[in-house]
Amino acid sequence: MSSYAQEVKNELARIFGDEHETLIAEFAALLTVGAKVVGGRLEFATTNAAVARKVITLAKKVFPAVKPEVAAVRRKKLNKDMNYVVRILLTGDVQNFLERLDAPELFRRTRFKVAWLRGAFLAKGTVNRPEAQYLLQIVTRSADVAKFVRKQLAAVEFSAGLYQRKKRFVVWLREGDAICDFLGMVGAKEAVERFEVTRNLKEVRMQVNRLVNMDTSAVNRAAEAANRQLADIKILLARNYPVTKKIREAMDLRLAFPACTMGELAEKLSLTRAGLTYRFDKIHRLAKKFR
Repeated sequence: MSSYAQEVKNELARIFGDEHETLIAEFAALLTVGAKVVGGRLEFATTNAAVARKVITLAKKVFPAVKPEVAAVRRKKLNKDMNYVVRILLTGDVQNFLERLDAPELFRRTRFKVAWLRGAFLAKGTVNRPEAQYLLQIVTRSADVAKFVRKQLAAVEFSAGLYQRKKRFVVWLREGDAICDFLGMVGAKEAVERFEVTRNLKEVRMQVNRLVNMDTSAVNRAAEAANRQLADIKILLARNYPVTKKIREAMDLRLAFPACTMGELAEKLSLTRAGLTYRFDKIHRLAKKFR
């Protein structure tokens, strides 16, 4: 069963805009964030077959004369998923393209920035399933690339964090609204719908839990108050301490209804809660003399 992050990437990998510049911006991000030079070739590795296919398709569109190669290798660690490696020969056109990956013309329009961020997420992004803690990350190999990703997020009004994890640099979003907005911006409409539905259910459950906890807390407080009042009353009765008619009335009522709340007792006496509380405070002060 694929993870939520894989589902998001599968959806984004199907997006191909009509504008050639947006394709170039997305391809530039895929190479900037996810590729490295190995032995005269440019290598892009991913565990997602749809992302690998998109890299190949974009490579053919950007470099018509270059024929990318792909190899599938089963990983030996962790869950043993397939690792897809796309290799592109470093010809003159490819080398020239690499040298202008951060060229200003790639970012002169908001839609180009969005396409670039979609490519960055496809390259090394991940997002928690909405049932868990909200977290979206883009992991890079260098601080400069991470800062550049963060800069592009800021350009489209996302406030992202940045931290170092071992030899990797991670750009992250933690708020549910920000994650939902980012996924919607880059085009993952189905993922946003699932995220919203799950988040609403999650918030309803949290609200129900809060109400249950509040009710439980109220019951516990009422029980503690009743036990304290019963203890005070027993002390006065054991010493046959003389009390007023109103105090005796409150004592008898509590003895008759030990499980009732103060509000319920006050209603039986046609008193306000504050009035009944005053009587029990008086009982407590009297009982305190014998403790």
